[in-house]
Amino acid sequence: MKLTQRIILIVILPLIISTLVSAAIISEITSEQFFKLTISKVQALSKLTESEMRNPMDQLDVDALNEIVDNLEEDQSVLQVLVLFPDGRLLTDGTDYDFNYGTTFEDEFIQNAITSNEEEIMIENDMIRISNSIILNERIGILIIDYSTNSIENSIQETIIEIIAVAGIIVGISIFVAVILSRSISNPILKIKENVNNITRGNLQRTKIQTKIPEINNLYDEILSMGDKIEKYQNELVKRERLITVGEMSARITHDLRNPLTAIKNAIVIMKMKNPGKIKENQQYFDMIQDAVTRMNHQIDEVLAFVKAKEPERNFVEFSEIINDVLKTISTPKNIKISILDNNEKIWCDKIQLQNVLINIISNSIQAIGNNEGKITINFKVEDKFDKITVKDNGHGIPENLLDTIFEPLYTTKQDGTGLGLVSCKNTIEAHNGRIYAQNSEEGGAIFTILLPKIKETK
Repeated sequence: MKLTQRIILIVILPLIISTLVSAAIISEITSEQFFKLTISKVQALSKLTESEMRNPMDQLDVDALNEIVDNLEEDQSVLQVLVLFPDGRLLTDGTDYDFNYGTTFEDEFIQNAITSNEEEIMIENDMIRISNSIILNERIGILIIDYSTNSIENSIQETIIEIIAVAGIIVGISIFVAVILSRSISNPILKIKENVNNITRGNLQRTKIQTKIPEINNLYDEILSMGDKIEKYQNELVKRERLITVGEMSARITHDLRNPLTAIKNAIVIMKMKNPGKIKENQQYFDMIQDAVTRMNHQIDEVLAFVKAKEPERNFVEFSEIINDVLKTISTPKNIKISILDNNEKIWCDKIQLQNVLINIISNSIQAIGNNEGKITINFKVEDKFDKITVKDNGHGIPENLLDTIFEPLYTTKQDGTGLGLVSCKNTIEAHNGRIYAQNSEEGGAIFTILLPKIKETK
């Protein structure tokens, strides 16, 4: 089925269905409203007539009563008017000679009207029947009016016909508009299809399409954006593959470097034990060697953490236990105070992996503060869906234009950094099905936030 035919069907079918449904609903609502209005009208007419008939009824002035009845029956909807004595005998039915004078009626509605002093209403056979007592100090007669509802049905039918006529005009206009619209969008859609096919074949060269229809322009802009994202993902995939290759080579090199570094470190320890005086004379040089060994070990750890990422082995661990072990590992300068908000809640995680993440983040905070007086605040909070860990410092913060890039591989601002520390942190947290992000504090400094899925411990 061609686009033009589909658009016409899409436009017309719902319109026809909605028209039929609307007609049915309007018919029902209109019928109910007309009945309510008609009943109110008949009630008002009955009460007014009862008021006019009080004196003629009291004086048994049949001519005056007939005149009132004749005036009522000028309305074509008034089928019959009966005026009865209190005992139910007919006084007049509006005819000139009142041939039925004194007649009693076996009609159930009339019998109910005789025995009841209240207003009676009944709807039957396209007719509204209403009765009222004629009262002058006491009940002196009964008024009964039969009112036709045919006018209501006629009004409803006229309304439905008008709705259908309007709907027919709308359908005709809609067909015309659908044809014009389909022709105006079919060519751009074919061009969009051609571009999509080019993208699926790997040809990311795209031609710009501009139409008078904003929706099609927006759609094509989204397709262009999709192509850009595919190109970006392709580049990232190539970059990732290169990183993996480099990582594997780095893993071999770092493994080979680990042994000589360990030998240097152990040699310094032995020299301190055997010849402390010699060490003291050249303390600054040995400190330089130890710092260099520590930095290289740290860089090796970052490379290995990135290359040898493994699935977390999670257990419930108290956060206080995790952070205490972290602080034992980190050498905190005297100018920096680390504050921990007490929380003995348990967290579902791989303890070692989470410790490594916190060590990396806290070490970055220490470096950001430098030699200034600083404070690092660590907080753990259990929320509705996540366990939330925040590490806040009052260092120099992160430039706003770099907030989105600090977790990218090989990005670093440190002269001795590998650019893999925060990437490893991100990979670890995402392996926990969590999320990590950084932001700047209004008071200055940076805030790193870790969100881990909340799991309830079963005992």
